[in-house]
Amino acid sequence: MSSFIHKKLAPDKSVAQIIKSERQKRHWDLEKIAQATKIDINHLKRLEQGDYHKLPGDVYIQQFIKKLAVFFNFSEKKLISIYLKERQRRTNFFQPAPLALPKKNYLSKLTPKVIRTFFIGLIIIGLFSYLSWELKNIFTPPTLKIIYPATQTITQSPSITIKGSTDLEAIVLINQQKIIIASDGSFAQEVDLNIGLNILEITAAKKHSKQNVVSISILRQPSAVSNLKPIDRGIIFQ
Repeated sequence: MSSFIHKKLAPDKSVAQIIKSERQKRHWDLEKIAQATKIDINHLKRLEQGDYHKLPGDVYIQQFIKKLAVFFNFSEKKLISIYLKERQRRTNFFQPAPLALPKKNYLSKLTPKVIRTFFIGLIIIGLFSYLSWELKNIFTPPTLKIIYPATQTITQSPSITIKGSTDLEAIVLINQQKIIIASDGSFAQEVDLNIGLNILEITAAKKHSKQNVVSISILRQPSAVSNLKPIDRGIIFQ
């Protein structure tokens, strides 16, 4: 298909226009040209459309143009020259047009199913939080604060009043004896003291919780040694 006399090329046309016009003039399809030139048919389509940015690169483009020039009996030099001038005129020759990114519409994702799942999740989280709080409240020992007396107290009184406070649902024992708690959680219980050292163990516990234990020691001294019974004197002076 080549000859010593090359066909004239219109300098005002692009390479894509020249190739496509010549092919259509001969009533050839792209498959025939692809078989004859060994150029991929997709590359041929892009060449005819002028989509150079979709082709492998400038070196390959020039090789394709040279093969087509030989196939259509064009001057390789002139066809390449037209291509190079076209490349100089187009600053974004190998850059595809920027694609417009679709705007994200987050509201469109709020379907009834998503909203229902969201609220069900909130309810489940709320239930777990409530159950965790209840379990902690059940098994955590209640607070127990002894206001009076202080440990290691010394007294001559035959009894002393234990004052303190705890949680309303707690049960308070003093030396294993249950005492009454007021509506505000406070308590005041009088306890008899023996001559000598008295160890008082105050415990507070809820139904299923561990105990909170406070121990205080109180030393009861006699008001007059002569008034003591012989057994009491022995306790003091031992």
